[in-house]
Amino acid sequence: MNNIYTSKVFVNEEMRQAVNEVFDSGMFTMGQKTIEFEEKFAKFMGAKFAVTCINGTVAIELVLQSLGIGQDDEIIVPSHTAFPTIEPILQLGAKPIFVDIDQKTYTLDPEQIKEKITPKTKAIIPVHIYGNSADLDPIKKLCQENNLHLIEDCCQAHNAEYKGKKVGTIGIAGCFSFYPSKNMTVCGEGGMIITDNPEIYQNCKKLLNHGQDGTYNHVVLGHNYRLSEIHCAIGIKQLELLDNFTKRRREIAKLYTENLKYTSLILPFEVEYAKSAYHLYVVRTEADKRDKIIEELKKENIYCGIHYPIACHQQKVIKEMIS
Repeated sequence: MNNIYTSKVFVNEEMRQAVNEVFDSGMFTMGQKTIEFEEKFAKFMGAKFAVTCINGTVAIELVLQSLGIGQDDEIIVPSHTAFPTIEPILQLGAKPIFVDIDQKTYTLDPEQIKEKITPKTKAIIPVHIYGNSADLDPIKKLCQENNLHLIEDCCQAHNAEYKGKKVGTIGIAGCFSFYPSKNMTVCGEGGMIITDNPEIYQNCKKLLNHGQDGTYNHVVLGHNYRLSEIHCAIGIKQLELLDNFTKRRREIAKLYTENLKYTSLILPFEVEYAKSAYHLYVVRTEADKRDKIIEELKKENIYCGIHYPIACHQQKVIKEMIS
């Protein structure tokens, strides 16, 4: 019996050949593959600019830093998300302000945001969790009314859509992860920022490369967050397959729904204004049944996880840092 995992990296001969091309070129960082990956990703998503970096967490950090967000600023986020959404906020000395989620889509509930906005609020980060787009229009309206930045966390939503547009293109910037479990990967760690804003683009480019504005001309304090040529080469080939990956994920999700719709499970809900990329097929059940279901599935070599066993606002380090 085959094992069915929550994710599995797809590797083909074209990806192996792309890596060999990097070996043959002798250029392992900041080369042509990086430029090509950024240009092709931006075009695929419908954005003007794209910036590679070492992971999705850093992508969020770079955008926040490029906007001047720092000590004591407040950022509105969902508590129901992966810890890396919150980590860069804390790293910059800012404070995450947690808002609950919509019970159907598991994304940030626009109705609960307004009461959380204060004079210290600088940005809202909706998370397109499990491949589901957040309801962005009302969130964007709140941002416009309160002079806030809308930054999209797309780390689980490559190729998801909101009202016909790719997620990541509605806010001032979109942040992606290429971790091995994602809808597309670079077979390791990797991230991408997309934006139409030339200032954010230039700032992120400088910050990830030691704050350089030209060779050895360091104008700001930056980091070494550059993505390698090998990872970019793999990313280019994965991007070429992303439409097929998404189509297959949606086909499998439909099959699951058809076969589970008469059970007591609460199945994924796809709103009419969005197209899910189905990073995960997430179901809910009564608390006393959950662990038993997981146990029975594992007996059939079907693996699943709990997302997330500890909510962000309950994490020890976060409680200590914002208290």
